[in-house]
Amino acid sequence: MKTTIFICAHKQVDLPENESFLPIQAGAALHEHIVQYQPDDEGDNISYKNPHFCELTCHYWAWKNLKNVNIVGLNHYRRFFDFERKWASFSPDRSFCTIDSFIGKPYLFPDLDKELKECDIILPPKRHYPYNVTEQYGRWHISEDWEMLRTIIKERHPEYIPAFEKTMDKSNGYSGYNMFITSWKWFDTYSTWLFDILFEVEKRCPPKADPVQSRIYGYMSERLINVFCEYHELRIKHVPIIMPIDTPFVNPSNLRYTLWKWRDNFKFLFYKSRK
Repeated sequence: MKTTIFICAHKQVDLPENESFLPIQAGAALHEHIVQYQPDDEGDNISYKNPHFCELTCHYWAWKNLKNVNIVGLNHYRRFFDFERKWASFSPDRSFCTIDSFIGKPYLFPDLDKELKECDIILPPKRHYPYNVTEQYGRWHISEDWEMLRTIIKERHPEYIPAFEKTMDKSNGYSGYNMFITSWKWFDTYSTWLFDILFEVEKRCPPKADPVQSRIYGYMSERLINVFCEYHELRIKHVPIIMPIDTPFVNPSNLRYTLWKWRDNFKFLFYKSRK
């Protein structure tokens, strides 16, 4: 079984070594190529859209250009699945470590072929909020864009609307980061659905001038993978994220994180019951 886990990076950095890793330069069409990385502007690509589609330009390149791959995944240059994390069910969705400590030891995958016989997809844990995901998007981004996304799904993929409403309107948590590991079958199905929607959103909601809100399509896809998994009733294994960084950090304990999650879940259920 051939496994390719592509690592999205816009600059040259120290990366862990593993035969399954493929570093891909995001937005290569807009910058000088990094010799050691696969540029995302070869073959069928949307590399020039990187300021607005973020890591999805690497996702698109992999979908259109990788061949003979059985298991595929997406990592970021500073976000990796932490398969060695103990008590994963009670762990924060992400934790931090120093770059040197991370690079200084081998990065090991479990037997992914075996893992994907027991589940359909590996995702980060859900992050929980005291309000639903639709409201969470509106608090941080632009609500009108979100409602246009809903309209487009109704028009182009109406069968997904119950899953959209369940995961976005009636749930207070979602798995983010645009990270996953899955079989090529599900990757291909998801990519076909995702880009059909996002390219239509792009037509009706052009990128914003604001450098943060201009990343609209990347923000939407973080949430849409949850809709896709719900619709297809995929068996999900949640694996925490480890983020190697070179700035000071404090990692919350498993207990504190779990209490935070329970607190936000309680607030969500309490306010929901009063509506």
